[in-house]
Amino acid sequence: MNNRFEGKVALVVGGANADESHLLGFAGLSALEIARSGGKIIIGDIDDEAGNRSVDKMKKAGLTAKYVHMDVTSESDWSATVEMTLSLYGRLDIMIMAAGIPDRGETIDTTEVDKWRQVMDVTNLGMFLGTRAVVGPMRKNGGGSIVLISSMMAKVVRDQANAYATSRAGMTHFARSAAVQYGPDNIRVNTVLPGWTLTPFTSNAFDAEWMERLAKRVPLRRVADASDIAGPILFLASDEAKYVTGSELLADGGVTGWIGPMD
Repeated sequence: MNNRFEGKVALVVGGANADESHLLGFAGLSALEIARSGGKIIIGDIDDEAGNRSVDKMKKAGLTAKYVHMDVTSESDWSATVEMTLSLYGRLDIMIMAAGIPDRGETIDTTEVDKWRQVMDVTNLGMFLGTRAVVGPMRKNGGGSIVLISSMMAKVVRDQANAYATSRAGMTHFARSAAVQYGPDNIRVNTVLPGWTLTPFTSNAFDAEWMERLAKRVPLRRVADASDIAGPILFLASDEAKYVTGSELLADGGVTGWIGPMD
């Protein structure tokens, strides 16, 4: 264990899958590594089973963590979670926002209005409410780091998943706007743009055959795992990135920089 996050308090939203005996999510692994590196963790999610299981295992390992059920589209949930964090730990230094919802297989013609709104609310309303909720405590601390988890789909598009891609592009521009607004408070706001990654979020779609097909489209020739994305998240959350704000960190194995196989 190192002391990279010693004394830091982090709220990781969408980080329920932090149990190494199960398939890890990259937000969950980020939460686990922050705790292992001396930080204190609040995990907010709607997957209570995974969240409670993960936090129980972290506590048994001597780490400091707590789980809270949290709907990112609820202003009151954000307020209550931040208040609880301050009550428990007295400060808040890091917020990682990884909540999301897919619209796989949907085109513009077939996407229902309610589905479009749901995707936008979870991603865009969630990041807005979350940022607004955490900047006050961060300002009092003399600064902080907000890491929004976007997607490489903010840079490229498919003929489907229009709501998802649009919402993720919105995250990157919001992060730039927030970075400018809160820069004088020493609050950094950045985005991580993951590529194809095997996580609980994608596991239903990514069988072995599909992952093999995807890997041929990746210059690094493999689909990412949670550790490939947690590394960039942890960098931006840490003081190692103390002069980095308003940035987009692509972690896509080179997909968006390549025209793809020609055969």
